[in-house]
Amino acid sequence: MSIERFGTWAAMLLLGSAAGCAGNGDGLNSEGEPLTAGGSTSTTVTADFQSIQDNVFTPICAKCHIGASAPEGLQLSEGNAYNNLVGVPSTEQPSVLRVDPGNPANSYMIRKIMGAPGISGLQMPYMLPPLPTATQAAMAQWVTNGAPNAPAAMAAAASQMLAVQTTAPADQAVVEAPPANVMVAFTKEVDSSLVNDTTVMLERMAAADADASPATARIAARVALAPKNAAVLLITPAAALSAGVYRVTVRGTGPAALADMNAVPLGTDLSFEFTVESAQ
Repeated sequence: MSIERFGTWAAMLLLGSAAGCAGNGDGLNSEGEPLTAGGSTSTTVTADFQSIQDNVFTPICAKCHIGASAPEGLQLSEGNAYNNLVGVPSTEQPSVLRVDPGNPANSYMIRKIMGAPGISGLQMPYMLPPLPTATQAAMAQWVTNGAPNAPAAMAAAASQMLAVQTTAPADQAVVEAPPANVMVAFTKEVDSSLVNDTTVMLERMAAADADASPATARIAARVALAPKNAAVLLITPAAALSAGVYRVTVRGTGPAALADMNAVPLGTDLSFEFTVESAQ
């Protein structure tokens, strides 16, 4: 099947992700077209990320995919969507990227909306009509073009300091199954030479006496930037995490702190915790 055929379905997953929560078609007209805040058909979607964010992610997908409770940890709100999609392994099938730049046929979102053999869960969108053909084609073309960030967004990112944008799991989140990867997304690309087991640590928290701090045990894990998105850090445990509380620490101060490509350090040490529930 051609890339063009895959591409015509590309937008549907992103709409369907929100549909799985709402299931009522909010944000679409009777033809399945996205609506603006005033209820009229949105402007034509073009093959750039900002257009897709403004016309699909924000008005439709982010109704569900927002904040710490976003399904599958996939936040599609303004400022979060790009680094939650591009170069990031799918939660359902971690061996496949959500968006594989230049390869729409190898992006899990394409397989999901096509109902391809071997997908996990239901085909998307659930109980919603597809986006207009022109919108589908524009979003597929964006992936084919290498899934670049919009020029406006890149300019904004260039003016920002390096900071943590989002994590998955979120801080204090409780997850039913051990995550195959823990993700930390930054506002800018990170210098890969500074990513190692001294700047990024995964620990298991153990109960302690009332007068003592919780004990910790280091968890063996591979830490690396996502292959096709240097603003995303992936922590892959060497073995599945058992039930318990875990803490991730990212070192942003000191002589070997994480820094961006211009050697500007994160500037603060970050830590967040999440809980893996016991298997039922």
